[in-house]
Amino acid sequence: MSRTPVTNGFLRTASAAAHLRLFVLVGVVTVLATRAFLSLADYPKLGGGAGNGGLHIAHMLWGGLLMLAGLLVMLVFTGVASRQRGAVIGGVGFGLFIDEVGKLVSVDGYFYRPAAGLIYLSFVALTGLVWWVTRRGRSDREAAPVATRSAAAADTALHGVLRGLTSEERDGALRRLRDTGAPATELDAALAALLEVVPERPARGLRPHHRAARRVRTWLTARVSGNRKSVHIAAWGATLQAALLLIAVSADGLTGNLADETQWTAIAGALACSLASLVLSVRGTALLRRDRNGALRTLRAALLVDLLLGQAFKFMINQFSAVAGWLISLALLYVLSAQVGRRQAQRALVSR
Repeated sequence: MSRTPVTNGFLRTASAAAHLRLFVLVGVVTVLATRAFLSLADYPKLGGGAGNGGLHIAHMLWGGLLMLAGLLVMLVFTGVASRQRGAVIGGVGFGLFIDEVGKLVSVDGYFYRPAAGLIYLSFVALTGLVWWVTRRGRSDREAAPVATRSAAAADTALHGVLRGLTSEERDGALRRLRDTGAPATELDAALAALLEVVPERPARGLRPHHRAARRVRTWLTARVSGNRKSVHIAAWGATLQAALLLIAVSADGLTGNLADETQWTAIAGALACSLASLVLSVRGTALLRRDRNGALRTLRAALLVDLLLGQAFKFMINQFSAVAGWLISLALLYVLSAQVGRRQAQRALVSR
C-alpha cells in the first residue's frame, strides 16, 4: 500500500510542540532575567568600553553563539535528548539576542521604548507557531495515519536504540503502529520487530522538583476547575483590568500628564484593545447565568485580545513594568481554560 508524504518529505516529530514550548519558555525567562540583572547591576558593559574606540561585547553576540550551539547539537546528534538540549540552549540564545532588538531598529539603542513591545510580539508569534504545530500534528494524524504513525514508531525505535525504551514507551509505539486501520505492510512488521528487540530501560521516577510541580499543578487545576466562583473572579478581573487602563489614560489626559508623551500610536492601540476587551468582558459576564459555555468563550476572547495585541502596546508604553499586568492576564486565562477543559471532559463522559 503506497504511503503519501504528509508534508512533502518534512515530517514533524512527535515532540515538536513540546520542544517549541520549551524553547519559548526558556527564551521568555532569559529576557526577564537579563533585564532584571542589568537593571540591578546598573547596565555594565562587558569589555569596559563606552567611548570612541572602546570595546563593548554586547550580549546579542553571546545569544547568536548560543543559538548556533543549539542548532549544532540538533544537527550533529540524534534523538529526543538532543532536541531537548538544543531547545534549551537555543532558547537562552534567542532570549539574549532578541533582548537587544532595540539596537537593530533604532538609533536609541538598547533603551528604545518600543523594544519591549517588539520583544513581546516575537514571543506571541512563536506561541502562535506552537499552537499551529500542535493543531497540524492532530490533523496530520487524521489525514494520513499510516505515514505519521509509522514515522513516529521509527523515531521511538531510534530513541530506544540509543537509550532503551520503558515498557510504556514500547507499548505506546506498538499500539500507534498497529492501530492504523490499514493492512499491515513489510515496513510495519520490520518496525514492530525492531521495537520488540530494543533494550528495555527501567522507568525513571520523577525528580523531587518535578513531583512537587506536578502535585502543585494537579492541586491548582482541581481547585480552579471545580470552583464556580473562580469564573466570576476571572470575569470581574478581566473587566476591571480593561476598565482601569481606560480610566488611567483618561485621567492622565485630563491632568496633562500626557503632554510629553511620544508613543501616541501605542496609546491608541492600547485604548482600542482595552475597549474591545472591556466590551467582550461585560458581554461574557452578562452571559454567565444563562449560557455558561458562551460566557467562557467570550471571556477567553476578551483575554486573548489583551494578551495577543493589547499587551504589546502596553509593553511599548510602560516597558517591562507591564509584566505584572501580563501575568495577571495569564492567570485569568488559566482559570477560564481550566473551566473549559473541565466542561469538555464532562461532556465527553456523558457522550460515552
